[in-house]
Formats: sequence, C-alpha cells, structure tokens
Amino acid sequence: MHSCLQIYEVLRNIFSVLNDYEDITLDVQQLSGVNGVHVRRQTLARLARTCRTFSEPALDVLWAHIDTLSPVVACLPKHVWSRPVSHGRAGGSKKMSLYKIDGCILITHWWSIEKFITRVRALGRPGRSIVGDISPELAHALCGHPWPFLLPRLEKLIWTDSTYESTHLLRNLLSPTLTELHLHSTGNLFMLSVISSLGATCPLMKSFSTTGLGSAASAPVSAAVVCGWHQLKSLSTEAVDGSALLHLSTLPSLEELELSFLSPNRGSFNYSLTTFSTPLRHLTIRTQSAELCLPFLEAMWIPARSVSISLGDIPRSSSNATLLLLLASRVTAEQVQALSLDLTCDSLLSITEIIPLFSFRALEELTLPSTSSNLTINDQDLIRAVKSWPKLRKLRLGDEGMWITPERPQITLDGIANLLLHCPDLCALSIAMDATSYSVVTPDVPGGGVTNTKITTLSVGASLINNPLAVAAFLSSILPNLQNILSKVDTNFAPNQTESRHVKWARAATYLRDVHMIKKQERARVGIV
Repeated sequence: MHSCLQIYEVLRNIFSVLNDYEDITLDVQQLSGVNGVHVRRQTLARLARTCRTFSEPALDVLWAHIDTLSPVVACLPKHVWSRPVSHGRAGGSKKMSLYKIDGCILITHWWSIEKFITRVRALGRPGRSIVGDISPELAHALCGHPWPFLLPRLEKLIWTDSTYESTHLLRNLLSPTLTELHLHSTGNLFMLSVISSLGATCPLMKSFSTTGLGSAASAPVSAAVVCGWHQLKSLSTEAVDGSALLHLSTLPSLEELELSFLSPNRGSFNYSLTTFSTPLRHLTIRTQSAELCLPFLEAMWIPARSVSISLGDIPRSSSNATLLLLLASRVTAEQVQALSLDLTCDSLLSITEIIPLFSFRALEELTLPSTSSNLTINDQDLIRAVKSWPKLRKLRLGDEGMWITPERPQITLDGIANLLLHCPDLCALSIAMDATSYSVVTPDVPGGGVTNTKITTLSVGASLINNPLAVAAFLSSILPNLQNILSKVDTNFAPNQTESRHVKWARAATYLRDVHMIKKQERARVGIV
C-alpha cells in the first residue's frame, strides 16, 4: 500500500468525497438521491471491512450522519432484537415490520456498539421519523444506555416524532455538543418541558427551529430557553416573548430570525422597546393577520438586509397598510437589499398599498407574487414604483395569478420596456402582463430602443397573449440575450380559444430562438461578430 494511503487525514478526505462531503457539512441529502446514498454507504461499509488502515476513517464517514436509529439497533446482538418480514400477496414484495425487542440489553452489549455511536454527529431527515421503524418498547429500552447521552458527539438533530415514548428518547439525545436542532412535530406537555431546559442542556446551540408544535406550543419560547445561547445564529419559532427578544437583540452572532404569529395568543405578549445591536442577514415574519404582529413591530427596531413577510388569506384591512408603514420604519429601509411580500388577500397589491415600500431605495430583490390575480398596478404605477428602486436586480410581480376572465393584468409590454429603462441592472424578471395589444409585427423599434442584455430567462406565469410571433419580435428587441420564456399551465381558457396561453407562450419561445438565429445570420452576412 502506498505510504500516502496510510495517513488518516488523506483517507478521510478521499472517503468524504465518496460520501459527497456529507460527513463534513452534515447537510441532509435530498430524497431524490436516496438510492445514491445507499450505494455510498454500502461502499463505505465495504471499505471499513477491507483493512485496519481503512477501517477508522471509513467508519467515521459512514456514521457521521444517520437518518434513523435503526443502524444503532442493528449493531446490537441478533438475539436482542427481531424484525419480522411480512410477505404480500402472491408475487408481492416483502415488507419489513418494526424492530422489536426480544431480550435484555446488557452492559456488554452497549460497550460493543460504543465505537459506532460515538461517531454519530448528525441524526434525522425532514419528513422522516427517527424511531418510525422501532417499536415503542425498543425505543424505551434505548433510553437505558449507560452513558449520560445516547449519542455523546451529536451536533445536528432533526426531530419529527410526537409520542411520549419518542420524546423521552429525545431528551436522551440532547447532549451539550448539540449545535443545531430542528423540531418538526406535534407538541405534547412532555416535549414542552424538555424544550424549556434547552438553554442549560445545549449551551452551544447555533441554529434552532420549531414548527408544527400545535396548540400545545402556545406557551412562548421564553428567555429561559435562549438565555444560555450566546452563539445562536438562526432562530425560527412560532412563539416568542418580550424577554426572549431582549436577549436575542444582544447577540452579535444572530443572523437569521423567523417569527410566526399564527394564534391570537401571540398578540397578548408584552413587548418593551427593543433595538437589535447587529443587523440581521434575514428577517422573516409569518402571520395570519396584520393585527397579530403589529404589537411586535411597534416595539422592535431590527435592521436587516433581507426581509420576508407572509400574510394568510385574509380580507383587506387598514392594518395591512399600517403593517407596511411600520415595516419601512422598523427594519431600517435604507439597509434592506431583498424584500419578499407574500400577500394573498384580495386587491392588496395596488399602488396605494405599496407606497410605503418606496423608502426601500437600496432594494436589489423584490418579490410580490400576488396569487389572487388582483394585481391592480398598471404601466404608470410600475414606473412610479421602480424609480424608487434604481438598484433592482431581481423582480417578481404577480406571476402566480391565473388571471381567469374577466380579470387581466394591467402591465403591458410597453411597461416592461420602461421598467428596463429605469432598472438597468435587472437580471431576473418574473411578471404578469397583458401582451394582447401586440398582434402584428411592425417596422417600429419596440420600446424606443431600450435593451437589456442581462436577462436570459423571463417568467410570465399565466400572462395574456394573442400573437406569439409579434410578442417574440418585441421581446427579442428589448431583451437580445433572452433564451427562454417560462409560463404557467393554463387549464381554464375560454371555450372560444383555439389554444391555451401556455401553448402560445411556448410558441413565442420557439419564435424567439428563430428570431435570434436570423439576427445572428444577418450579423454574419455583414461581417459583424
């Protein structure tokens, strides 16, 4: 064997490449790659059995991240557990049942698997139960381990189980080495009691999120939880009280904060005036109505570079305008570079409602999807707005609406041309438009000669269109480097239509490529490269 292959660090790097660096980043692989993950782990297991030199680094990489506790159970002696196989009907595939406990787990059994469990640094996968294939009795037996914690080197945990038995196991996994915890489950009183001591149990926490804890989670995430976290970088939770926010505002390490106001109980919190000392990289607020988060915004001053607001499907109210006004004054509009407003309520996206956003003059990214198909902004309104955002690089406006007759977007192709004139740095555009006014190709230069060479893909949603060739000719003039047009499938077109809008937009994309090729041939003919 070459001397280089006897160096642990060299072998570890080689095996990390084989494992797609998952043991280093601890990032969870996408479900679409599950088969590939199995192949990689099988290869690492074979390498660990090849020789003593390969064994240690291969085992370190193999056990760095596991999806469930099943591998831990499988390493116990065979007489301790069983997993019956149930056969389907004639010719059916085999189905594995739960791991069940068949014998006592002795202290010697625990010592025999210590070399494996001490290597685990990440456990769990979103949407998958950690103990889903383990019987409750066996899960309870795993809590009888002889160590202070079942996985003493665990750094990242994704938890989706909700039963009392699994919650007891969760408490055995919360080691002082844990730096990332994501709870995606329905809460119970036992789980809330476990969460309440996290500040002392896991002092090195850097990323913490709770979602789906249900009505039991109406108890706020208090300062008792976060007071021990001085290295926290990311927090996502459905409830937070004033004292917890006061502590968070003093953390120089905090970069991402996501707060969800999904219950009227959140409006009962008493918030004192709080100023965050360090600008956040991203601030997200999710709420069922503007009224629920207004007390929070009135008391907070949070500078952030990226802000995302999501309102539920609620009726239009004066609180929505108040929300945007407070937002502009409380997040230091001059510093915000990216703003996303997911506002699904009817008629919210009019020029009157978005006037408070004009103060965000440093905006580079703006997202206003408008799923309600009630975007009432016309060409003049659009130009009035974008004049306040000269640095805009990415814009998404109303492209989620289906625009079923008689509803129609009021922005036209001429408005798009003026948009490009006032936002010369624009490189990504998703917008709903009415392109029906261009029905013939004319010798006039579209848009008065305005061009943008940075946009290569245009997303139009379910925008209206009549003549694909005329639209393609217009777009090829103002967007000479445009390569693709993305449209939304339109299944609700009128009976008198010969083809749906997304088919017409697909034809426009084809014509666009033909026009580009004709122009390229013409340039070559006259000797222009």
